Amino acid sequence: MESRQVAALVEQAYRARRAHNWQTAIDLLKRALAIDPEHAGAHASLALALLGARRLHAAAIEVDLALGFGPHNPFCHYAAAAIRRAQRKLDDAWRHCLVAMQDDDGDADIRVLGAAIKSLQEDNDGARSLLMEALELEPDHQGALAQLARLELDLGNLAEAERRIEEALTEDPSDVDAHVIAGFIVLARGRVDEAEQHARFALQEDASDRDALRLWAAIKARRNLLLGMWWRWNMFVGLRSERSQIGILIGSFVVVRIVIILLGAFGYEDAEILLRKIWMGFCAYTWFAPAIFERMLRRELANVTLREDF
Repeated sequence: MESRQVAALVEQAYRARRAHNWQTAIDLLKRALAIDPEHAGAHASLALALLGARRLHAAAIEVDLALGFGPHNPFCHYAAAAIRRAQRKLDDAWRHCLVAMQDDDGDADIRVLGAAIKSLQEDNDGARSLLMEALELEPDHQGALAQLARLELDLGNLAEAERRIEEALTEDPSDVDAHVIAGFIVLARGRVDEAEQHARFALQEDASDRDALRLWAAIKARRNLLLGMWWRWNMFVGLRSERSQIGILIGSFVVVRIVIILLGAFGYEDAEILLRKIWMGFCAYTWFAPAIFERMLRRELANVTLREDF
């Protein structure tokens, strides 16, 4: 009787997670664990719900418990891969993903998660291969279609990205992630108003979705040239791996310093002074632009109406 009750609570929590009702899922799973404290699947599901609620530290604790109670449970390794990915521990995330795929070789969701990890590792070929495997297992897998659209967008293949995201939205017209990706695609096409419609839909469904907020910010950056310069630089650097970010920042500084030294050495003093001023202006700009940009976004987001049950 208790096992049936736990299974029912876990299933209800799964539906709540799918709807991004994180707190509802958390409450249901806590009730399940009060009945069966060693239920590995419930701990793993709770970890994913906590991750969705942006409680990463608590999610990491729960997933460790899940792995302790279910070391050979593919779902526990799937949850661990998702948590480690969020922690940017990409090697650990991929290791858990491999274990999950080996133990459950027919699960498309695991491959979609693996593709997301490979994308963060800047392995686009690996990501594409996993997404195609997922679509072979489930040709209508909405998450795989959406992630493939994101990959094509990142690679600059807008026509293919549009085709894939249309398929994803056909499968689930209410999916937040798909609307965000669609927004970025039409924004790349220059259709700003259409991108804003996708962003508004996503934010009305989940005002805490980071990618939706990023899309909203990108739209405002497109409409404001001055603040858009900072946003584009931030996106260029911030979406790369930590190693790439460090390389870009150090490389930019070194290049500017070398050019300044060379200008001075060859007697181009006016150009040297001008470049110094531009560099100092850019540094100052990166200090005050984020505060102004955030204030502008907060004012805009205040006008977004959330769904009634958010």
